Amino acid sequence: MITEFYLPVLKSKQGEFDALSKLSNKTKNSIVPLFEITPMEWDHATKEKPRTIEVHLQNFCKKVVKKWPSSNSFIDTNLINDKQPDGMTCIEYVFKLLHEKGISPTPVIRITSPDNFLSGITMISFMYGLEDVGLRVTISDITSPDFENNIEKVLTKIDLPLESCHLILDLNDADFKNSEDFADGVVQALGDFPKLQSWKSFTVCGGSFPATNLIKVGVNQIPRGEWAFYKKLVEKLRLESFNRKINYGDYSMVSPGYFEFDPTKMSRSANIRYTHDDFWYVVKGKALKKSEDFKQYVAQATNILNSGFYLGEVFSEGDKHLKKCSKGETTPGSPTVWNWVGNNHHFTKVVSDLFANSPAA
Repeated sequence: MITEFYLPVLKSKQGEFDALSKLSNKTKNSIVPLFEITPMEWDHATKEKPRTIEVHLQNFCKKVVKKWPSSNSFIDTNLINDKQPDGMTCIEYVFKLLHEKGISPTPVIRITSPDNFLSGITMISFMYGLEDVGLRVTISDITSPDFENNIEKVLTKIDLPLESCHLILDLNDADFKNSEDFADGVVQALGDFPKLQSWKSFTVCGGSFPATNLIKVGVNQIPRGEWAFYKKLVEKLRLESFNRKINYGDYSMVSPGYFEFDPTKMSRSANIRYTHDDFWYVVKGKALKKSEDFKQYVAQATNILNSGFYLGEVFSEGDKHLKKCSKGETTPGSPTVWNWVGNNHHFTKVVSDLFANSPAA
């Protein structure tokens, strides 16, 4: 797997997969998505809730094969590690299905991963020649006095060296408002980080996008706190003797954490999320209850085109769709459509900003 990349943490929704599949090849080459496999929930691709964990995981793997047939990805089954499809751990079951299609993603482990899950990782390593893993740690993990010992213990259980690990420091929904002080704190933590230079890659990710119900109806400009923090972090690390390449990750345009949305019981509001340099431009409307309500998307798309922040139809497939909707050249579409539109633009924007001077971008 590549070692310098942008890492979006995704909940494996249909719109997210569509967004990835519609990226340019140059943009794809700089992205390593982290797919969190959620518990069984409504699937917009099949229009139903899966009946078994096996069906749920099969549906996930079908999306990967069709929309992101690349080994440049992380798979995290933490939310469903209590399930046993066909008597296996979920990560084993997923790897079996994907390996049959020639795809070998990188599994994500945690310091708190249960022993049966780690045994599943060992089995994957034995059967498929696992070369690396992702180790996802939190602020509470790294501030523990036993942090280094805990790393050694979990890696010993799967018989892989630290040099084979991609470290993912997940700041989750930390308070990013004061990016200066927060960056200072993380720099200090990195100064004492176990074998900082030895990790195969090192990524810091987090999310500051608010829950949808906290966004007011109308036009909103929401600061991209995690992006401001990352820029400060990179700036400060350049002045340190222990500086190393730190990859950027985020939760794209959703708030961190898991929330099950059931469209048979709940209604969504029409909203379009558009990533600009240091903020998201979000236009939120009313609930989508009848067919007439979906026409809100046309006015919202037009608002973005006229906002002064629109980057043009050639910037991404998402931007192209925005303009087509505004001009009436396509139907308004569903929330799943606007999920891919917003994410496609966001992924392109982040990669463009991160790798502007790189041949891969």
